[in-house]
Amino acid sequence: MRRFIYPIIVTVAILAFGGRVPSLVDSPRGPASVGVELFLPTSYVVLSPFSRILDALTLLSTAQAIALLVTIAAIVIAFTVRKGWRRLLIAVAITVVSLGALEAAAVFLPRPMAALRATDPNVVRIDFHSHTGTSHDVRKSFTVEDNREWHRSGGFDIAYVTDHVKFDGAEQGELRNPKTAGAGTSIITGMEGRYHKIMSTIVLGITRADASLLDKRGNILPGELRSPRPVVSIIAIPNRNLDSLSAKVLDSVVALPNLRAIELIDAAPRGLAQLDREEAKIRRVAANLNLALIAGSNNHGWARTVAGWNLMTLPGWQSMPPDTVAARIESALISNRGPVKLVHRTRPSLYGAAIAATLPVVAYQSIGMLTMPERLSWIAWTWIIALFAISRKRQTKQRN
Repeated sequence: MRRFIYPIIVTVAILAFGGRVPSLVDSPRGPASVGVELFLPTSYVVLSPFSRILDALTLLSTAQAIALLVTIAAIVIAFTVRKGWRRLLIAVAITVVSLGALEAAAVFLPRPMAALRATDPNVVRIDFHSHTGTSHDVRKSFTVEDNREWHRSGGFDIAYVTDHVKFDGAEQGELRNPKTAGAGTSIITGMEGRYHKIMSTIVLGITRADASLLDKRGNILPGELRSPRPVVSIIAIPNRNLDSLSAKVLDSVVALPNLRAIELIDAAPRGLAQLDREEAKIRRVAANLNLALIAGSNNHGWARTVAGWNLMTLPGWQSMPPDTVAARIESALISNRGPVKLVHRTRPSLYGAAIAATLPVVAYQSIGMLTMPERLSWIAWTWIIALFAISRKRQTKQRN
């Protein structure tokens, strides 16, 4: 019976805690409203122990990932330290290599994605911040069609490609957009710039028509904008200058056309870290400057996990051309009508000393979010692996 103790513990934990944690959370934090759900492809469910673990790793900040590694290494050391230095070193080396392989799989492995579904056909799912290999800090093989596939698999209807002061990638994507926005995921032009060393900013609606008004950092120089759609500015996260941001500073130092939003969620590890540390501060800046809170994937061509989606109600959007939908989105932001609703994945919100609890929190959340089919998948995989390990151990004993 002792040989089955670990699979029994895992099975009991899955049955006891599965389904207790919502996979989606509204902003501010709370179970996601009725009308949206996290859709899991069959392949995701079959591979759920791996899918959920890789998703969880992708949604960690850098500090949380390090804390997870250190905690697991400490547990391994505690269990093997009495077995001699040789076994201890081997166990630690196997642990480090295994965790490194998991992290690499989370970043590089092509795999099924969890996607957001909305039951209201008037709701459009938007990503305001993503990139292609045209940007200097993005995987060079990450084409605009790779970007489109990622967003389609993640449950987006509109994906703004906001390369760093470049428009080639977005323009190529727009040429292959569907005729109507409801027929597939559409790529829309935008830009990311660095404004006067104060902050990174996303600019929606800006096109190559205004390239002459942009310097190398993406600062918008004095002059009349010529882009055909309304231009909207969004403060990007991470941002080291949140304390200094005020209406007076922005008006006097930075020429930001139609500043209407700030990222609450930026899915890059540093962005997630700032969310964990300074969520209240970001919300305070948003309230003081009357800015909408939005999510950005900040996709640089890695990983297969969406951290958050932006939802906006636009009646009849599915039958409109993509550029018309984009203009409607930008006009709604400018007029503060049709507010953006932010929905995001459940993840640890830990920083400072609390980061030490990353492992138990991740374990509880990962098990707690399991759907019933996923629970069956986890239990099946647990016993398959356990029985295989027991069989291998018996064979080894027989040979010796």
